[in-house]
Amino acid sequence: MTTIVVTGHGSFATSLVETAQMIVGPTEHVHPVDFPVGTGVDDLTARVAAVIDQVNPAGEPGGVLILADVLGGSPARVALAEAAAGRAEAVTGVNLPMVIDLALSAGAASAAELAARAVTAGQDGIRDAGALVRPEEGVS
Repeated sequence: MTTIVVTGHGSFATSLVETAQMIVGPTEHVHPVDFPVGTGVDDLTARVAAVIDQVNPAGEPGGVLILADVLGGSPARVALAEAAAGRAEAVTGVNLPMVIDLALSAGAASAAELAARAVTAGQDGIRDAGALVRPEEGVS
């Protein structure tokens, strides 16, 4: 079973997970870790590590996927450090379609498989919705 850790600046992670739960119901395999203003990177690192240790105490490979908000930010750097240590997979650019998709399939795939799925779901969730309702040019 793969556990998903969502992290990001401010209360982004909790808000994103709560919003996903409004749509798909309980998400027992998805854990938010916020990075509130004024919090140091060491604290975020410890909190992410604590969640990983709690959900994957044996340190089994493929058990944790970390979704972070933006590449280069502190949450992403923490996620990448965990990935470099072999404790998790990491994907940046987390969005709601990604979390919804993964929340429904977290128990059924490895972290590496979910990482690939996350990228696809995140990209597929981005649409020019206005183009769906705009009349085609040249059509009367």
